[in-house]
Amino acid sequence: MRTINFIALAVALAVNAAALAALHVAMVDGTERALAANAEAEYIVVTAPRTPAELAHGNCPAPKAL
Repeated sequence: MRTINFIALAVALAVNAAALAALHVAMVDGTERALAANAEAEYIVVTAPRTPAELAHGNCPAPKAL
């Protein structure tokens, strides 16, 4: 009778350990998804003074045929 109790205890401990491991994996996955969803894209804004049109067209490397 005592042996059966120890086997039942070992099985219960193994099932609980497996359930806790699965819960941990699910929580980590959920946390990673939440962090990824909250990640904001970084934007780079380049500002410069506006160049006069004649100077800009004179420095443009595009073909002059247009």
